[in-house]
Amino acid sequence: MHVLFLAPDTHVYNHAFLRGLREQGVRVSGIGPAGAERLSEGARALLDAYVSCERIFDGESLLARVRELPQCEGIARIETIDEPLVETAAWLREQLGLPGLSLATARLCRDKVAMKAFLRERGIPCAQSASVASELALREFIAREGFPVIVKPLAGFNSLDTYKLSSEEDLRATLPRLRLNGEQPLAVEEFVEGHEGFFDTITGPEGVRHDFVGHYFPGCLEANRTRWISPQIAITNRSELETYSELRRTAHAVIDALGLRSTATHMEWFFGPKGLKFSEIGARPAGEKIWDMYRVGNDFDVFAEWALAVLGRESHARPSRRRAVGSIQIRPDRDGVFSEHLGVDDAFRRCGALIYEHSIPALGAPTSGLDRGWLCNTYFRLAHEDFDELRRSMNFLGETVKSRAR
Repeated sequence: MHVLFLAPDTHVYNHAFLRGLREQGVRVSGIGPAGAERLSEGARALLDAYVSCERIFDGESLLARVRELPQCEGIARIETIDEPLVETAAWLREQLGLPGLSLATARLCRDKVAMKAFLRERGIPCAQSASVASELALREFIAREGFPVIVKPLAGFNSLDTYKLSSEEDLRATLPRLRLNGEQPLAVEEFVEGHEGFFDTITGPEGVRHDFVGHYFPGCLEANRTRWISPQIAITNRSELETYSELRRTAHAVIDALGLRSTATHMEWFFGPKGLKFSEIGARPAGEKIWDMYRVGNDFDVFAEWALAVLGRESHARPSRRRAVGSIQIRPDRDGVFSEHLGVDDAFRRCGALIYEHSIPALGAPTSGLDRGWLCNTYFRLAHEDFDELRRSMNFLGETVKSRAR
């Protein structure tokens, strides 16, 4: 079997999925925006062929480059883990008559307003939402639903360019940044108060094979806007408990309604005063190397399981749920270059046995901005059999370790 992987080298994370495919004995070709001479050694070792396409989001340009690949007529699957390319990959599948995520489903998974409308019609509890391209349309939604509201790109991800508007003052201050000129619509939705988490799956042709539950402390929007917060991601090993049964039923209902098969899924959810609310779902793995956390916690080759699922092959493995796994980032106190790290020795004395991966940037190294996600600057990844002890340890790290910049 011959599999085409779009954007195989945007991050070292992508290489684990390439490896999963190669270990199933398939031929793997890649197309990415960078020239072949810029391909990393890690990706080069896992690819049988590679061509570049500068206009990788342009379907016709991409299709022309596909036809230049050796043995292109034998391509049986097209995969990607990059959110912006999910729709492009689906379009390419349709052009080549290949199985996999359909273009209609891919578009629903990218357009958050259309997705919520589709799922509300099928009884899934979602926030009220609309597509707006003008200040008037935005104000009409607010008049109908009230403050606070969330405004974000229709196809955004990772809380980038997302705004919470709690008052008329917030609205007036944010309008210039929204650029509502009647041409590029944005998504607006009611703000759902509550705890935020995610539910990830690997689905085969038959439906969900494996699932994992994660929690954000605090929610993504607050974490991405507040420098002093040390944001945490915690993967629970208690997801089989009755506590999570409603979440599991809702996630399965979403996946079935959208017809998501032979793909990874990443679903965001909220639980608060209004109960459980679906937020959005992507037809791709979670970012931030979260799947590597599933591997550590479950004695489980999650990348091999993904390959089996997208190839339509059977699996008999099961996650062990042996350990809860967490990730915490320590933000520098300002943008610039790192000048000091405090509390590191205490961190390793207290939590060293739990830490399986960490990064402490060299003094003088440049800092990364808050928009770069959780896996940058100073961070620690931990695993423990007890979820509560994992959280206590991450809280200790957040209180103890400090990174200074100048």
